[in-house]
Amino acid sequence: MYAAAALLVGLLAPFTLAAPTVETVLTPGGYRANTKMYEIPAGASLAHVDSDVHILAADGTVLNKVSVTPTTVKSAVSPLETGWVTYASWLNEGSSAISSFTTTWTVPPVPQTNHDQTVFLFNSIEPNSGNAILQPVLQYGPSAAGGGAYWAVATWYLVGDSTFYTTPVRTSAGATLDGIITLTSSSGSNYNYVSSFTNIAGTSLTVSNAAELTWATETLEAYGVEAKTDYPSGSTVFSDINLKLASGATPSVTWSHVNDAADGLSTTINTNGATNAVITITY
Repeated sequence: MYAAAALLVGLLAPFTLAAPTVETVLTPGGYRANTKMYEIPAGASLAHVDSDVHILAADGTVLNKVSVTPTTVKSAVSPLETGWVTYASWLNEGSSAISSFTTTWTVPPVPQTNHDQTVFLFNSIEPNSGNAILQPVLQYGPSAAGGGAYWAVATWYLVGDSTFYTTPVRTSAGATLDGIITLTSSSGSNYNYVSSFTNIAGTSLTVSNAAELTWATETLEAYGVEAKTDYPSGSTVFSDINLKLASGATPSVTWSHVNDAADGLSTTINTNGATNAVITITY
C-alpha cells in the first residue's frame, strides 16, 4: 500500500504547480505588488489601527481593512535613471515635528519622445524608519494609478507593502501646482496628516495615527527612460518651499542634494533654508 502511494506521489510530482508569481505595478516608490494597491474614493481617508490601515468613508464607515507588512518603501537611487534619479532633502532631527511642508512648481513640457517611460516629480515626507512616504505627485506616463503620455496629479501614501492613492487628475504644461503636506494634530506617537495639491480638487488624502514624518524631499523619480528626450526639456523650479514646526518655530534648514552626474541630471539649491527656498532640477 505504501509502495503504491509512493509511486503515485512520484507520478504526480512533475505536475506540481509552482507558487503563483506576484505581479508588480509601478508606483512613486518603485514596483510593488498589484494586490496591495488601493484607490481612495473622494472624501475617504486612512487611519492606522494597530498593524492595519483602515480605509474610511466620509461618514467614518470602514470600507476596507488593509493588513500592512513593514518594509522600506523609498526607491533606490541606482542604477542610473531608475528610481530616485536626483533630489534634495532635509532631515528634521529636532524635538518638534514638521507641521507643514509646501512647494510650488509649474508643470513642465511633455517630453519630446515617448518610450512608455514614467516620470514622477514631487515633494514628500518620510518617517525615520523609511517605512512610509506621503507625497503629492506629478506624473507623466503609466503607473498603478493609470496615466499615459500626459501629465496628471494624485496624492500617494505608501506604507510598508501597501500603496494608497487618490484618483489621478489630468493637468497640462504651464499649470501651477501647490503641493502641501500638513500635520493637523498629534497625540503621543500618533500623528495626523493631510496632503494635497491645494489648487486641484480631488487630490486630498488624510492619514491618521501615522508615525511622525521627518525626512522632507524634492524629487525627480523615473523609470523606463531610454533617451534624454524622455525627460521634459529644460528644468523644473521648486519654489516657495516652506517648512514650519508644530512649536511655531521656523527650523534651521540646510538642504542636501544627490545628482546623476553621468546623465547630466542635477539638483541645484538656489535659495537655502526653510522659508521661500528655491530648488531647481535640471534635465
